[in-house]
Amino acid sequence: MVRRAKLVNDVVELVPVLQLFSTETYRKVYETLLAEWRTLDELKSLYGDGVDEALRILKNAGMLEVKWRMPENPSSKPEKEYHVSYTHLSINVYISLKDFNVILNAIFMAEDEESEIVSRIMEQINRGRMSVQHISRETGLDGLFVRAVAKKSLRLNLRGQLVEPVKNDEI
Repeated sequence: MVRRAKLVNDVVELVPVLQLFSTETYRKVYETLLAEWRTLDELKSLYGDGVDEALRILKNAGMLEVKWRMPENPSSKPEKEYHVSYTHLSINVYISLKDFNVILNAIFMAEDEESEIVSRIMEQINRGRMSVQHISRETGLDGLFVRAVAKKSLRLNLRGQLVEPVKNDEI
């Protein structure tokens, strides 16, 4: 296995990585894809529900590779297959413990609380306020917290200082 390190220069980039190891299913999907290329159907047959979310989290973390598998039967359609090539993290962040606590709160918040905060962020986006600064000011949430929630949520994309709704839900 080739050893490759994912470079992390922004603490918010740690959110999906830590989220990836939050459940047994996510960990198993990561370990399987680290060892071999697998299709969505193969992963679902191995681990059942939660595979779609695990793949989305890997994609959100920038750790998912995708290629097409050509079928053995020429009349069948090609399928996407997935792989993870990162075995290590190289982290270069400087953050106060107070701000690190904000990141941890975003990672470990309850699903209902996360859903409510994402709804508040989506409401601001629908009003045309897409920048983290505007969303933070209008909702009263810390800017770092808004970025962390946007990075964690599978309904939002974080692009620099802009928060956007996910446009294409395909993995």
